[in-house]
Amino acid sequence: MLEAHAQKGSLGFFPLFFLMNQHLRRLVFLLLVCTSAVFAQDSAPKAEPVMGTALKGTQEKKKDLAASLSTQREARTMRLSIPAPRGLIVDRNGVALAQNRVVNYLALNFPFMDKATPEMIVSYAKAKMAKANQLLGKNWTLSDEKLLSHYQNRRWLPLVFSIEDTITVELSPEEMEKLKPLFEKGELLPQPAYIRHYPKGDCASHILGYTGKTRRLPEGPIVDGDPLFEEMEGRQGLELSFDAALKGTPGEINLLFDENGELLSEEVLRRPSPGRSVVLTLDYSLQRHAENALQRHARNGGAMVVMDIRNGEILAMASNPSFDPNEFVFGIRDQRWFELNKDPRAPLFGRAFSGEYPPASTFKIVTALGALESGKVTPSSSYHCGISLLIGDRYFHNHNMKNDEGNMNVITAIKRSCNTWFYQAALDVGADAVTNMASRLGFAERTGIPLKGEGRGNLPTNADHKIMGGELANIAIGQGAVTATPLQVCQCMAAIGDGMVMRQPLLVKQVQTISEVVVEAFEPKVRREVNLNPIARDAVVKGMVAVVSGDGGTGRAAGIKQVQIAGKTGTAQWKPAKDQNLAWFTGFLPASQPVLAYSVVYEGRPGERVSGGGIAAPIVHDVFTKYYENAPTDDPLVAAMKDVPQALAVDEGELDPSAAAATATQDAAIRRALPPPPPSEKKTVASFFRRLFRRE
Repeated sequence: MLEAHAQKGSLGFFPLFFLMNQHLRRLVFLLLVCTSAVFAQDSAPKAEPVMGTALKGTQEKKKDLAASLSTQREARTMRLSIPAPRGLIVDRNGVALAQNRVVNYLALNFPFMDKATPEMIVSYAKAKMAKANQLLGKNWTLSDEKLLSHYQNRRWLPLVFSIEDTITVELSPEEMEKLKPLFEKGELLPQPAYIRHYPKGDCASHILGYTGKTRRLPEGPIVDGDPLFEEMEGRQGLELSFDAALKGTPGEINLLFDENGELLSEEVLRRPSPGRSVVLTLDYSLQRHAENALQRHARNGGAMVVMDIRNGEILAMASNPSFDPNEFVFGIRDQRWFELNKDPRAPLFGRAFSGEYPPASTFKIVTALGALESGKVTPSSSYHCGISLLIGDRYFHNHNMKNDEGNMNVITAIKRSCNTWFYQAALDVGADAVTNMASRLGFAERTGIPLKGEGRGNLPTNADHKIMGGELANIAIGQGAVTATPLQVCQCMAAIGDGMVMRQPLLVKQVQTISEVVVEAFEPKVRREVNLNPIARDAVVKGMVAVVSGDGGTGRAAGIKQVQIAGKTGTAQWKPAKDQNLAWFTGFLPASQPVLAYSVVYEGRPGERVSGGGIAAPIVHDVFTKYYENAPTDDPLVAAMKDVPQALAVDEGELDPSAAAATATQDAAIRRALPPPPPSEKKTVASFFRRLFRRE
């Protein structure tokens, strides 16, 4: 793990050059001016230096150009910028998620033509391009205007022409081999440049984001400070948030040409300083397990977040579907951009931190804590779990519409996810008890992770408007206007798992230089104290254990053999017009001494019947089973849970006999006095709110 090294400011156990692309060794010219970090280790075919065959003259004796500089147009000096290699983004163990690699573009190398005419210049350039196209089966070309402008203003520098649909195209190793004869003659040359590379493809793509070209290369007369090749900048994700740290400091070189346009010497005025490395809290293995599980079980859309309760570090934050940020490196074609944006599954959308969903029955944990801490409800308080409850002039249903489940306390109500129990508890304690607890646990408040577009969620309160009985019933079971991101739900579970504090969610551990000096560290910190009542928390945890381990629990499919999981299922109607539902599963593990908190959301397909226990819970089982089975023996997370008691006895507590009797008598009287529930309605938008509460 990187943690021990991070404290010392060192990443020495994975040398930077092992993380760079192999072909960096080919960038001969840059090796003369860059730091030793920008190279790799293979014997790939060498490219000509960036300045082309003209650099062969650097070994010649320098000439006195005092007269030539004033009499010959070709004799000149120029000062150019050398873009710095972009810094790495790595996971907590040093696995590279964003790095650099060298590419070669195909470029013209114009000679000085005495008394050249436009026709001569264009003819020369097109003849050379035609030779390359014939060898490669390409149709690369440039306009006459582009060729003439470059010759007039920038003929000392290579002119890249391997361009398709305005996108610069790299040469493959096979193409490089075919072009060797032309390179040897000096008519054409490979123009090396380093670009961004994401070695794990679509892994953590919504977190990493992507880069793009800062600007196109200048086309007019050369001025001091012009870059040798195109620079990159962050456009989305951490590439954008940490762009200033990642981009490094450009170098500078002074070039001297004689009256024939031949390079005589180069003087490095300043070496480029590579960008700083950004070390994440993510665990690549856990992140990949989460992504793989979502790809298997949530093809239409879903997200999973895993957080270390002890320090707030986000170990996995997966969204599905995802995208490959490598598609953006050279510049994305319009058609592909259109496809990604019009895809109904929204692959560019980071569901884990931007998606705002009704939390459904996972919110019952909040309602239970609020009710218990109010003092009006105790762990043994009993409410009748009937098939429906009349509030005002409307029936609010239980997810079990077939059977009256009798009286139950909070533990059994959580295990069975009884809607009607939570309606009654919320109505007895009032809206403030529920919404104040939700605010304590981070709802309707961004977590503050360094990513653009984080969702805020929504939580109605009496401060906004007077919450009446029907709306409070909605809120009590996480429906209606209540929304939250998967990250917020995971943060809530981390706070409950701890019981005393909510820690600030962390996505980045530190930023450090190429020489392994930490320049910025993001230390764990307490975001707020929650100080949950131990009796209330104990009752809720027992209910969450019963969800997974108890007889008749709604989340038994989440259980794993290694540790006991505490959890809560949730199912919500999400997009009624499309008949789309959501499935949730959230909680923490081990139940007796929580270390990891998690949340999973599954987006159902139109018309698909879903449930938190049937679809989201198996994702949790899949991810943690694979993590335990594949983790190294010295994995700190596994070690932290090794000596924890493996199981809590499922204890559903007792019912308050007097409360149970009173509730049953009252419920029976109400049922005798009320008309029967209306018949089932057709699925229309008008009936949405009446149907909304028939789910777990």
